[in-house]
Amino acid sequence: MRSERLIYTFVSMAYYAASPWGHGVPVDGSDRIAGVAHKNGIPVTWIVNSGSIKVLAERINSWHEQYGDDVILLLEHHLPDNGHEEDFKQVTDSEWRELKEAFPWVETKVGAAGVISNTMIQTLEELEFKGLWGYCWEQSWWDEITHKGAPWGFWYINSGRYKAPHTGKGRITACEWTARDLNLAYHTASPCIYSTDPWDVLRAGLCTGENIEYWKKLFNDYIYNTDKNEFVYFTQQQESHEMDVTDAFEIMPASDILESEKMLDNFFKYIKGFNITIMTLPSAIEHYQSSNQQTAPCYMLTQDSDIRPEINKYTMTLGGVGSGPWPETFLYYDAQCQMAFVKGECRPRMLRNYTSNSKSDDDFDETVPMVIVEEKASTYERTENFIKIVFSINHKKPIPFGLVYWDDLTGFSVDECEGTLEAKVLENKLVFIRFNLTGEEKIIQLTLKKQ
Repeated sequence: MRSERLIYTFVSMAYYAASPWGHGVPVDGSDRIAGVAHKNGIPVTWIVNSGSIKVLAERINSWHEQYGDDVILLLEHHLPDNGHEEDFKQVTDSEWRELKEAFPWVETKVGAAGVISNTMIQTLEELEFKGLWGYCWEQSWWDEITHKGAPWGFWYINSGRYKAPHTGKGRITACEWTARDLNLAYHTASPCIYSTDPWDVLRAGLCTGENIEYWKKLFNDYIYNTDKNEFVYFTQQQESHEMDVTDAFEIMPASDILESEKMLDNFFKYIKGFNITIMTLPSAIEHYQSSNQQTAPCYMLTQDSDIRPEINKYTMTLGGVGSGPWPETFLYYDAQCQMAFVKGECRPRMLRNYTSNSKSDDDFDETVPMVIVEEKASTYERTENFIKIVFSINHKKPIPFGLVYWDDLTGFSVDECEGTLEAKVLENKLVFIRFNLTGEEKIIQLTLKKQ
């Protein structure tokens, strides 16, 4: 475990709203979030718009001086690809100038949106934004957001296909809305429930103000994977209007707001017990771009938490939630693909091909080719000190691909695996092999030896 490699950021929406669930700026909620974060040494990245900048400017400037808080801009004018690019560009540019006037210390241009389009990304590139917060891994339909197919964490956005990574060093870094429980979100298809959002886990009965064992296990999964990655990026978000107890916002009852506050307080205390790196979101984006010339490969070996949500109004609204138990699962992505391998299976159960010609609204799912290991000594041998496996894949389409061999690999290392991009032992539990298929038969010979 290399906990210093985990980059933690905390974000809070603090914008002017005019909707059925609230009207105005959530000043009380912003104060509440600032109080619980700052007393635990957590700087907040505030998502603001023109309506909240004036109201919160004095507070945020003070918080920036005392605690290092930062701000990013809510992109209210969510435009699909409908020909109104110039309107969106002018409004966004005007609001950024207003933000910059109120907060002259801001250095990194970052936007925030849940509804995203190619037009939005292309316009933000023209305006020299460096980051866009708001991607939701595996999410479909909920809050009118469907990002299924996109990676989790941080990655460079392809402006022609906003859910796919750029092939090189893109101009804008994608940032996750709030970190998900990768194992349970994948297996249950319920990423909204299995997340770091306080209200969602409270409503689902996964956490309470006095019991955040579920969050601890979720966070432990990320910490556990710090030795497999150069950096692991972990973003958490809570809306200020969901922490506001004034008459302006009637979203959560006061009792739930107090529970959410306790949950955050306990969680902040828990993560501060690790030697993690805490940054604001703009600083984390600068860190990512200075560290990576293209989307960084991400390796995550994940486990079931064994904690289940309640059967209640909220979980049933989402169609119910699978109860498991769920197997240990290795998840991976890079600039070309995303894959999920269930323990014991050599080929990926999920394969997303970012090199295909799929459109932005697709999830990039690729048919997984068959992988053969014949039943004879020459194709699979295992002794106390030696493992040899010969995989055969006959697929007529060039695609990015990978294999995993699961076993007790204590003391073993890769001795030979030609024709691959990488092959390495992870946690003495598996060998991950990454390569590309060319459209012709591919033979992968893996040899492991005990040192």
